[in-house]
Amino acid sequence: MRSQRKSDSDLAVSEVIGVVMLLAMVITMMGGVFVFLTPYVNDFQDNTAWSNANGIAERLDGRIDVVAGASADTGLRTTIPLTMSSISPIISAEVWTVSADLTAEEIVTVEYINQTTFSVTSENETADRAIIWTESGEVEITFNETYEEVLITHNLSVADIYIVTIFDGENEIHKHAKIPISGLMVKTKVQTGEHSIGLLNDARYDKFSDETWSITSFPDMNIEELFDGTMRASLSLRDVDTAGAIPDGRNAVFDVRSEGPITLFSGDAWNFRFTFESSLGPTVAPQMTEGWLTDYNLHRASNTLDQHRGISPWLRASGIDGLTIDHGNSVIDLEIELQLVEVSK
Repeated sequence: MRSQRKSDSDLAVSEVIGVVMLLAMVITMMGGVFVFLTPYVNDFQDNTAWSNANGIAERLDGRIDVVAGASADTGLRTTIPLTMSSISPIISAEVWTVSADLTAEEIVTVEYINQTTFSVTSENETADRAIIWTESGEVEITFNETYEEVLITHNLSVADIYIVTIFDGENEIHKHAKIPISGLMVKTKVQTGEHSIGLLNDARYDKFSDETWSITSFPDMNIEELFDGTMRASLSLRDVDTAGAIPDGRNAVFDVRSEGPITLFSGDAWNFRFTFESSLGPTVAPQMTEGWLTDYNLHRASNTLDQHRGISPWLRASGIDGLTIDHGNSVIDLEIELQLVEVSK
């Protein structure tokens, strides 16, 4: 009898079909692995981009810091790779005003009225002269001694930096300055949009596209108590202007040059007051004020304001009227320097 069992060749699967099935299985597994790993790859790329941008910001800020306090026309050249990021200027993103009396015998108030007029009030009637300085020139104005408000007019452009110095004869008795601050922005593309780093006045601000600005580091303000109990405050205001187009590319070359520091205050001061405004974002100024007033608010909450030494509100507790030191009631050792830096290619 003939056997009914099929031969082995009849039961086997075609080699072509086997290879196709194997390839399909491999592709399916690779697709699954790719889908699973995609978020991690994206995060790795974002971290790499952020790390690169952070290095650029630190390097550029470090170079500016070296030059800022040097004499006029002192500078350096640095090369920064901008393959993943770009740098752009931030024009007048902050505005600082600082003022203080330079004698204990007088209380002077200078107020900006408009582009051509300031008002001067001298409570003890000693002020008789004012010098208004801008980067484009200066003007000297004399007036009669009086306790009433005096309006002084000029023909200077005060849209940018200006310094108003009040005199009693040849003695400086008050100084008032407005300092618009410009800086640099480092922008980097990430999966969620864009990451930005703002370099302004030796401070740093960070922001992702779906978030608000946060303060990574505060401006260079130091407050300490001296051995005799006097409070000492030092502040550097740094304005970074750009000349021409900002360089870019794999090897972007930056020239950083000092235009010379200007000493605004150096020595004893009374009734010190400063204000801070920011157009970088609506959350920046409140964050800055909250950080400055942390110790004050803690003492206020515990009803121990008489023990507070440091920054406090000028008038209202919110700080909206400006800030001072030691409630503005005592002499302080005040050091404020304006640093002017130019960045070009």
